[in-house]
Amino acid sequence: MTGLLLLTLAGLASIIWWSLLKGKEQARNAASMACREHGLLLMDDTVVLNSVRLKKEGHSRAYRLQYRFEFAREGILHTGGSVLIGHGQRPTVIIKTSNGQLIQEM
Repeated sequence: MTGLLLLTLAGLASIIWWSLLKGKEQARNAASMACREHGLLLMDDTVVLNSVRLKKEGHSRAYRLQYRFEFAREGILHTGGSVLIGHGQRPTVIIKTSNGQLIQEM
């Protein structure tokens, strides 16, 4: 009985880990494309997990991942970028610049 419980927990942990890796790759691709389209440089070509939230969608609950990233514009470092990924939704990129906020659904 204990072995079955441990196996189930290990399987659940593996699924969560795989989902987070998949989300990070989606967020990195979305941030990279948005930065390229707006003439920005994605620093270190990476994103960092900022938060995981549960939200209610209809009669069920789904997760929402938020990743943050840094970018450079004309050689000046900015830290106001984030990517939101919801279950079954396309990534949304939010870039905060001195000229305002850019919101783009990828």
